[in-house]
Amino acid sequence: MEDFRRNPFFKITVPLLFGVIFQYLSLSLSAGEEGVFRSVFAGGLQFSGLLFIAFFLVSLTVLHIFKVHRRYSAAWLYGLHYYLIFFFLGISLVQLNPLHTTVPLNEENYFELLVTENPENTDRAVRMDVKIRAFSADGQRWTKCDERSIIYTDKDSTVKFSPGDVLLCQAVFNEVAPPQNSGEFDYREYLRRKRIFSTSFVNSEKMAVTDSGQINFYKKFVFSLQRYSLETLQKAGLKSDELAVALALLTGNKQYLEDELRDSYVAAGTVHLLAVSGLHVGIVFMVLNFVFRFMDRQKKLRLLKGFIILVSLWIYASVAGLASSIVRASVMFSIFVIADMAGKSGNTYNNISLSCFIMCLANPYVIFDTGFQLSYLAVLGIVYFQPKFMRPFRRCNRFIKPVIECTTVTLSAQLGTLPVILLTFKQFPAYFIFSNLILVPYTSVVMYIGLTVIVLSWQSFLLSISGLALGFSTGLMNRIVRFFDSLPYSTVEGIYINGTQCTLLVICILSLAFLLSFRKRIFAAATLISLIGIFAVGAFHSYEISSHKEFGVFGVKRAFYAYFIENGTGFSIRDTASVNRSFDFNTKNSLIRRGFRSEQDLTGLSLDDSIPNLYRGVLLFAGKRIALSSRLHVNANFSGTPMNVDYLYVTERQKTEPETVLSCYNPSKIIIANNMPASIIDKWIKIAESKKIPYHNIKTGGGFSEIVK
Repeated sequence: MEDFRRNPFFKITVPLLFGVIFQYLSLSLSAGEEGVFRSVFAGGLQFSGLLFIAFFLVSLTVLHIFKVHRRYSAAWLYGLHYYLIFFFLGISLVQLNPLHTTVPLNEENYFELLVTENPENTDRAVRMDVKIRAFSADGQRWTKCDERSIIYTDKDSTVKFSPGDVLLCQAVFNEVAPPQNSGEFDYREYLRRKRIFSTSFVNSEKMAVTDSGQINFYKKFVFSLQRYSLETLQKAGLKSDELAVALALLTGNKQYLEDELRDSYVAAGTVHLLAVSGLHVGIVFMVLNFVFRFMDRQKKLRLLKGFIILVSLWIYASVAGLASSIVRASVMFSIFVIADMAGKSGNTYNNISLSCFIMCLANPYVIFDTGFQLSYLAVLGIVYFQPKFMRPFRRCNRFIKPVIECTTVTLSAQLGTLPVILLTFKQFPAYFIFSNLILVPYTSVVMYIGLTVIVLSWQSFLLSISGLALGFSTGLMNRIVRFFDSLPYSTVEGIYINGTQCTLLVICILSLAFLLSFRKRIFAAATLISLIGIFAVGAFHSYEISSHKEFGVFGVKRAFYAYFIENGTGFSIRDTASVNRSFDFNTKNSLIRRGFRSEQDLTGLSLDDSIPNLYRGVLLFAGKRIALSSRLHVNANFSGTPMNVDYLYVTERQKTEPETVLSCYNPSKIIIANNMPASIIDKWIKIAESKKIPYHNIKTGGGFSEIVK
């Protein structure tokens, strides 16, 4: 606790974070349901946060003029003012970086684009990060702009683009679609937090390069290093998975990593090794510190050494992509180097807080990034828990101690990140301690060999020898990962924790932290009670699932995917064209919340199959009548009373006109699937509106669900 008292940046970073979170969440409420909370907070703080900052600065000055600081009883006023100033600074950062675009969407315009990153090949297209510099409706009058975006172009194009190319094109930029199902990854929000509000697909033939080299010298240098690293590893003889892993370890480039191998690293609990972070930056720092250790003899040379290390670390961070974990580690090591140059000893918690403070100033939305959260929680877990876990082993055998240290570091990092991992990824690697015990130190060896390959690239013989060593070491690393992945129950999947359980888990970890520091019964009781609460909430959720009845349609592109769940079992019905496609990305989290690990746990049926409780196209489920349009028996000459049904699912194979179907069936609600042409969807919408029948369009409204009490 003494570390926290001597940590000024911790004291100002916490209110800053609360300010950012408050303003961001209150803005998000504007799209929510009406209610008391929304009426008070929706739209965020309406007055400028900068005005509040100015007010409290003036108030602080008045307190100082009247020498209130000399009164011990009034000292808390100063602390309150500082907390409020940085709280409103967090609000101001969000207000100064609004989450909206200035580019016209959903209409064709002329655009001037600047390619800002190396183009990346995806499965079906080439992805390019660009900056929109200007746009025009007629190609004559241009409006200047400075906004990031992503464009995709055809993969087979003979035209090759490079960073710094200025493109002139005619295109339609669109906002990224929101998630279609509950629990689905929100790619639109992910891009918005990176200040990217639109994307577009542009045919390469409709793009013309009007200029090139429009990036600064530093970026050119970084891109050349990225290309040089790739070419050197290829020249050293690395191919396939060995090349992909070596490139990911050394430069953070995971473009060549196959999904199967990435999944193996996830299952083994070692995927963090492929993301450049504190481990990798630390290795680079140690190498640089060792190489330039001769400069420690003189003060001026020591300052030069610090400058060289700082420049080298940030060049490496730039080459590795400046992800949250890289920036966090680079800032922390930079603070350490600067403190050493000044002859000061740094405070670890202060360094962590300062790095967080700097990153929030640069981009306040970074705190909602999962990589940012995992990076800081992992390092906080290691810094706080690892020394305490090592207490019983202070005098253990010197050969066993490194093993215990590595184990406690892994355990501490996992403990710190556990709430985010379970809430976000809904799985847990069972053998993470054993895999990390082997691979964390081994990764250091692989990186040392990889850096040697880069350094020796000028000599072909030495390059080939070091390349063989790197290829063997990365190949062995992959085999170890696949071994852990192949073990039974290597990954515990389908873990569901709700917000209440996540909060209780955080309380449990914090109580454990206080228990290790203060050894008081109240913290032991809080740890135990929160654990009991987690299992109690989980048991209640399991009970709810066992008596749960629900049906609906998932929102998936160009497909019909209906599901029916009753008392812990369920089945799905799909159109024939998509029955063998995997929609786990869209449906997995929704199904996990309903007690299923993946879509494979549902009995899969096609619209052509024999469907239980289906008679003449009408499915009886949980007391509801659900008509499947493709299986209905429709008589065009029917003149009697139409059959009442609760829901009508309209799918692509329905060839009969909507008027004819509705003359035979009278639905309480129409569900329009996403696997039909737009003209057919429009027909159903018009007839539903004319007959005043409620409808749900999956294409625009996302998934539909109905819970039966």
